[in-house]
Order: sequence, then structure tokens, then C-alpha cells
Amino acid sequence: MYDYSNKIEQFWYEKVRLSDSFKDKLYKHRKSNRDRLISRLPESIPNLTINDNSFKPQGSMAMQTIIQTRFDEEEYDIDDGIVLQKSELLNAYGSELLVGDIRTIVLDSLKDNRFKRQPELKTNCVRVFYAEDDEEKHHVDFPIYRSFSNSDGEVRELANDSSWVISDPTQVNSWFENEVIERNKKVDGHGSQMRKLVHLLKRFCRSRREWDMPNGMKLTMLVAETQSSFSYRIDVAFRNLLINMKDRLEKSKVINNLAHPDRPPITKTLNDYNVCELLNKINDGLIELHILDDSKCQPEDAKKAWDWIFQSDGFFDNDDDENNKALGVGLATSIPHNPVDHRGGGRFG
Repeated sequence: MYDYSNKIEQFWYEKVRLSDSFKDKLYKHRKSNRDRLISRLPESIPNLTINDNSFKPQGSMAMQTIIQTRFDEEEYDIDDGIVLQKSELLNAYGSELLVGDIRTIVLDSLKDNRFKRQPELKTNCVRVFYAEDDEEKHHVDFPIYRSFSNSDGEVRELANDSSWVISDPTQVNSWFENEVIERNKKVDGHGSQMRKLVHLLKRFCRSRREWDMPNGMKLTMLVAETQSSFSYRIDVAFRNLLINMKDRLEKSKVINNLAHPDRPPITKTLNDYNVCELLNKINDGLIELHILDDSKCQPEDAKKAWDWIFQSDGFFDNDDDENNKALGVGLATSIPHNPVDHRGGGRFG
């Protein structure tokens, strides 16, 4: 298989993963809102105990699977669950606050005159908006949980627009972190590569505006389920992933929640439209990549194939890497070299 691994590593590092400086900016905005809640919530809920430990980061930002946006309408999503003690959620008269009251109090506590657009209530969170008109467009979501203990231990419930629903804000993060750790224990770098494959699959799925693809949760579950054995070459690892995912989706398009195996699948039907489309695009992609197995494959052929996959916006045009040459090896072959860890300080794996 023609070796394009160095170029894809560079593309991932520069155009897919989030830079440390930008992540720091997002974290700074998250902290500003945390500080507002810590200082203001006790003014409306007199007996409330709240500090930095009350916040539980969630979603792709917490799992370090978030990627750069490509289109103007896309925005970064930072999820920061806030867990409050049920026994403390009382008004000044000692009566238990209703779910709507708590949501309104959190909303009001996050408002600030410096915001161009004030925070809003969403079904499962309060949303704070930032930079709505440029490539740094993002928002910070604060799902609200209440915690209490019963005979089974600690219980956490999420506030939606009308009631409390049992939900654990850390379950998915913990599952993914454990997957990375356990895979790295078995083969050094295998778990870390799983995260990178999630990045690259997201980029593939978001490479065209017109594509209707599964969300990040579904893609993450599929990568965890279909990742091959570790390869030092990221191009081999990603192509193997697509092959395995094709075989998996041809057998079943139902995607299970691996973090919550006791819950129903995260797909709605036996043939969700966006999962069917994912299979179609994977098939198209594998056809494009077939040229890589030709012993006569040239740099221009490889560039064209991988550019179809990722829509690199010209990144692959500067392709003078002498290491990108036709090797004539099979998909399962690993080319030994010293892999560079470009995780950029990610805290998992």
C-alpha cells in the first residue's frame, strides 16, 4: 500500500485536532462561567455548596475527541455538567425548588451585560454563546444535575425542561478513558490511536456540507467497536478502520451505547438514514483508496485519493515528502518506525 502516513499525520496535527492554544481559550471561557455560578448561585439558593468540584466536564471536549470546524455554520460545543446536592436545593423558606426554578436560577446567574447574545434555556442545559460570526464560534452548555444517595448508592438526575431524569454525567467519559487506557496497556499506542481515528473519521464525515452523517457519539462507538490492531502507519490504520466498519454496518446498522450497555441502542431504527449514508460514503471512499494498492501508484494518485477522503482544502498539494513512496505491502502490514505522539497535552491516554 502506498505510504501516505507522514502527510496524514501532518494533516491531523495541523488541520484536524484542536491546538493547545485554542483549547486554552475554550477552557478560559468555561472557567469564567464556572466562576459566575460559584459566586452567584448561593445568592439565590442560600444553603447551596458549590465549588470547582461541582462541575463534571462531558462530551467530545472532555474525551479529547473534538476536532476543528470546517464550515462557518459549525460551532464548537463545550459541555460542563454542574452537580448540586438535592438536599440543598431549597428556597429561602426551606421548600424544595422545582426543576423549572433551578433552571431559571442557573440561567440568570450566567447572564452578563458583556454578552452580545444572552444565555438561553435548552431542553437539557443552559447554553452560553461566544464568537457567533467567525471560525471560533462556540458555546458552553451547562447541564444541571441533582445528586442524592439511596440504598443503591449515589444517584444523579438531569434537569430537562419539565422533570428530573436519571443520568450520569461522567459515564461516557469514564468508559472512553478506560478504553484508551486498557488498549494502551495491551499494545503501546493502541488506545491513543483510537482517539486519533475518531478525529479522522469525524473529519471524513464532516468533509462535505451536503452529507448527512451520524453524530460524534455514534461515530465514537463505531470506532471503539471496529478498530483494528495497532499500526505504526496511520494511513493503514484508518483504511483498516473503514474496511472493518463497512463489514460491521453491512451486517447491522444498529449502534449500541457501549458506555451504557443496559440502555437501548443510540440509533432510532434498524436503518437510520444517516447510518445508511455513512456506509455508502465508506464504500465510495474505499473505491477511491483502491489505487493505493497498485504498484504503479504515483504521489499524485495517492494525493487525489486521500484528498477525496478528507477534502484537505489544498493541504495535500504541498506533497514533496520523500517518504511517501510505493511500498507494495498489504493492508495488515505495519511499517516500524518511531511514532510521534501529537496528542497536544490531552489528558486521556
